[in-house]
Amino acid sequence: MSTKIHQLIHHEAFGGVLLIACAALAMLFANTPLSGAYNEFLEIPVTVAIGNLVIDKPLLLWVNDGLMALFFLLIGLEIKREIFEGNLSSPSQIALPGIAAIAGIAVPALIYAYINQHDPVGI
Repeated sequence: MSTKIHQLIHHEAFGGVLLIACAALAMLFANTPLSGAYNEFLEIPVTVAIGNLVIDKPLLLWVNDGLMALFFLLIGLEIKREIFEGNLSSPSQIALPGIAAIAGIAVPALIYAYINQHDPVGI
């Protein structure tokens, strides 16, 4: 049993599957009668103290400020590794993901701008 768990955890897709499962679980909790407990969980105070330096924030802000920064750092490092020695090391292999990344930024921004074009506060 231990070797199967070890193989599962070290599988290439495990991190992505775990991320999707956690996101789905969070959406389930946030949109059911359990939303009150979910919001209370996010408001749990978390304190880090090193000498006179004390940082006291709710869990939600630790996730937003700290874990998301770490997440995007790791994503950036993974993309860099793929560009230098992985599947994105040639221009023909990077074209489609590059276009998709640019479209993933531009299309939602264009939709937002279109919906809010006559709203002076929205843009």
